[in-house]
Amino acid sequence: MKILNLCTLAGFPSFFFEEMEKHTELLLNTEFEDELVENPVFQDLIDRITDFSKDCKIIGYHYTRADKDDILKGGLKSRTGQEIRETFLSRYGKLFTPEELDTIKNAWNAYFNKNMISCRDYRIFFNLTTTALFDSGAEPLLRYYGGEQVYMPLKGFPSIAKKIQNIGSPLLIKATLNPCQLKLFDYEDIAKIAISSYHRLLRPDASQCDRDVYQNESALLEQIEIIDLSNQSIAQSDIKSTYLLENP
Repeated sequence: MKILNLCTLAGFPSFFFEEMEKHTELLLNTEFEDELVENPVFQDLIDRITDFSKDCKIIGYHYTRADKDDILKGGLKSRTGQEIRETFLSRYGKLFTPEELDTIKNAWNAYFNKNMISCRDYRIFFNLTTTALFDSGAEPLLRYYGGEQVYMPLKGFPSIAKKIQNIGSPLLIKATLNPCQLKLFDYEDIAKIAISSYHRLLRPDASQCDRDVYQNESALLEQIEIIDLSNQSIAQSDIKSTYLLENP
């Protein structure tokens, strides 16, 4: 099955690039992605790419601060927040004072109510481009250990926040995804994001169309590539050549 990379455009058919080349002037004179992808001149291309992509998988990007060895053992596991937090305490609880442990448990109990649990448990989130690396969207995910199921209510406690910043490594997980399993996703999104990514090849200052999607299924080890961002200073202009074009 063909794999489409919506960020690097690897895997896209030649007719996509041929059609985009016809609109170079429009692309150069448009700044905002929503204005671009909603332009009627691209509707036929969107329809063709949508039809083409029905038999394809796509690349997604998951940002986390984690223990790399855990992911190497079992991929990205779909779990409940309670399981994630209990594992965190059993492994790293000794790093915190008794007072800090009380604060952690109280903060979790207050924050993770029934509604919060229902919209987070058994969900693994992905972006479909790497834009979040450069607009600060991924920053807290890479800075604080354990994902939002751990750190979200703890950032406001300086001594605790400092400790969870020193656990694990910042990781970019590049995953091969089945669009049929994705939520908050429509097949037209593939074409719209691809048009936006092509646009940014001509106008790097243009805004990027992206989607936050999730799946309930685990991402198995054979579906993922782990990119360790420790000690990396990544310029926006370098991301494709450094990480993505090398592994389309």
